[in-house]
Amino acid sequence: MSTLRNIQVNLEIGQEILVGQNNERAKITKIEFHEKSGEININTTRGPRKMLTFKLCEPEYANDDCANPADKYR
Repeated sequence: MSTLRNIQVNLEIGQEILVGQNNERAKITKIEFHEKSGEININTTRGPRKMLTFKLCEPEYANDDCANPADKYR
């Protein structure tokens, strides 16, 4: 494992992420930054979460509306 010098995470309202032990899909509905504590919280369709307590979906399959489900297994 190597040491990172910086990290950048871009999140958008409406973006799908995976939450929980079963990797359930949820959409981001709100992003909050608390200035005094420096914490970042996100609200999702599956409830509020602290920053970096989720997994990112693969970008090509994030929107199931336009992706063919069979493409995941090809």
